[in-house]
Amino acid sequence: MFRQELQVINNKRYVVLECQYRHIWTVIQETHRTVTEEQALEIVQYYLKYKDMMPEQLKVVEVPDILK
Repeated sequence: MFRQELQVINNKRYVVLECQYRHIWTVIQETHRTVTEEQALEIVQYYLKYKDMMPEQLKVVEVPDILK
């Protein structure tokens, strides 16, 4: 019997912020136009692994939909 798993996709959009110079937060270029939550988490993992950043230097922030 074929069983299809339900996949829930929230329509929320996110940016990833990077802390520079201890107090300045900037949007990471890859998320400039917003990304899904899954994509944001993948980008964070990439930055942690390949750019030698600390978890405290990154934030995933939800962008509200102001057009509703």
